[in-house]
Amino acid sequence: MLSDLLLFLHLLAAFWLVAGIVGVALPLLRAYSVDSLAVQQLAVEEAHHYQGVLLLPGAILTGASGLFYWAERGYDPFRSGWLLALGLLYLVLLLVFLPLINLGLRRLRLALLQAAKEGGPTPELAQALAERVPLAFAGLAALWLLPLLALSLFGPG
Repeated sequence: MLSDLLLFLHLLAAFWLVAGIVGVALPLLRAYSVDSLAVQQLAVEEAHHYQGVLLLPGAILTGASGLFYWAERGYDPFRSGWLLALGLLYLVLLLVFLPLINLGLRRLRLALLQAAKEGGPTPELAQALAERVPLAFAGLAALWLLPLLALSLFGPG
């Protein structure tokens, strides 16, 4: 019974994480595809909001609920090779991809605020828009979920 409840919570957290990745990527895609400074600023603010409300909490809760679920099922994350691989892949997502999304989004947001203050596009904004770091790593994070899902579904047990 407890195992079923933890699995349900883990699935909810995983959907929360996926919603966060989509919630960050789609507004960023909009920001990169238009030339209007006002639309870009709104899109980046929306992506920043979803990063804090969906992406980061979803990532943290997915890892925590997964750890509790597998522990309840009797697996030791340090003795099961597939579970250790799953944990390492998750840590790369949490400690590499998400901070890079955050840094790129923060830089883009700051460049947009400076451009809005100056009343038009700035060289810093053009450079931040050219890099596309947060969008690239949001896409990589979405693709990174595939091996996590495969190991979760097809691991022993």
